[in-house]
Amino acid sequence: MKRISIYLLAVLFVVLVYHNDVYSQDAWWKDKKYKTEEKQTKFENCKHVFLSIADGLMYSNVTYISPFFQNEIYLSLQNSEKGYYNREQSGYIIESFMQSFPVSSFKWKNSSRSERYAFALGKYKYKKGGFISTFTISVSLKYINELWQIDQVIVN
Repeated sequence: MKRISIYLLAVLFVVLVYHNDVYSQDAWWKDKKYKTEEKQTKFENCKHVFLSIADGLMYSNVTYISPFFQNEIYLSLQNSEKGYYNREQSGYIIESFMQSFPVSSFKWKNSSRSERYAFALGKYKYKKGGFISTFTISVSLKYINELWQIDQVIVN
């Protein structure tokens, strides 16, 4: 009987710890109540864009990110590329960054949003030379023609 109790406590502990890890990824986005369904959908789409960008960073796959590029994007990537780039150049530069700094994990930490702009800040952990280091990545979106598009990406 004592063995079963210990087993159940261990299972409960694992479930609670796992649940907190799953929830913590969504803690960066504070859900709000909106007066209209249109606004609710608008900001759900915004969250979807940030989640897709996170997937692209996590899986080192720029195809998750590039659909949200606007025609010109400001990039500032860890003391290398800095300036305004078109869609194709931006994809190449971000892909090159992810190849140079292979991701270990990526997680959004916080975000904010308004009617026309949204912003998210995350931690990009990467392995290089046997060590794990961290960059802070900030992404801002702009609401253009009823679509959320990437306005800038800054990596520090």
